[in-house]
Amino acid sequence: MNVKNLIAAVAVFAAAGSAFAQQTEFVAPDANFKSSLTRAEVRQDLAQAAAQGAIAQRQHDGQDTVYAASTRSRQEVRAEAVQSAQLHRAGDVNSLYFGG
Repeated sequence: MNVKNLIAAVAVFAAAGSAFAQQTEFVAPDANFKSSLTRAEVRQDLAQAAAQGAIAQRQHDGQDTVYAASTRSRQEVRAEAVQSAQLHRAGDVNSLYFGG
């Protein structure tokens, strides 16, 4: 019985291993591509398209580094945080996290 299970397991692993086989040599998708334009011509076309507004100038990712201006000093904000932590202290909590 164990021999049958062992043979079945080897057959399953061999089939699974061949399912994940990969190509042995990488072939770039653009390996046979030959450009008809020079690098300068491509850059000129890109600049012309940008001037005409035909391409996106900048992709917005939502991560702007613009900070909101504050009217309060750092000491005022810290004092408010300490006061809030003291007023809302929850039972047996480590004071390190609440500025106490």
